[in-house]
Amino acid sequence: MKGQVTVEYLLLFSVGLVLIAFAVGALVVIRDAEASLTSLEKAEIAVSSLKYAGDEACALGDGNSRVVELGWEVELGCSGDVLKATVGEQGAVASLEHCDVSCYGSGHTFTVSNEYGKVRVEEGG
Repeated sequence: MKGQVTVEYLLLFSVGLVLIAFAVGALVVIRDAEASLTSLEKAEIAVSSLKYAGDEACALGDGNSRVVELGWEVELGCSGDVLKATVGEQGAVASLEHCDVSCYGSGHTFTVSNEYGKVRVEEGG
């Protein structure tokens, strides 16, 4: 009788351990998905903020500049009128309305300026 009770407790304990293992695995997947989604949202916010500042500097003409401060690290890339912001492994793109753009660098504060009809985005403020 005592042996049967011990076997039943061991069986219940092992089932509990299996359930805990599945729960931990699910939590890891959820955490990774949340981190990826957060990085994507940060990249979209960064690129839209820089696009807005770039369009504004473009519209106001040569010599105008704006400072864009973000609360996280962003890596920039530009080609023609397209601006790309990358946070972590996630990226977002946006196009300026009427000016080409040049940019380089990474950081959390950027200066957006109009230099002879071309928008320049660079690290620092």
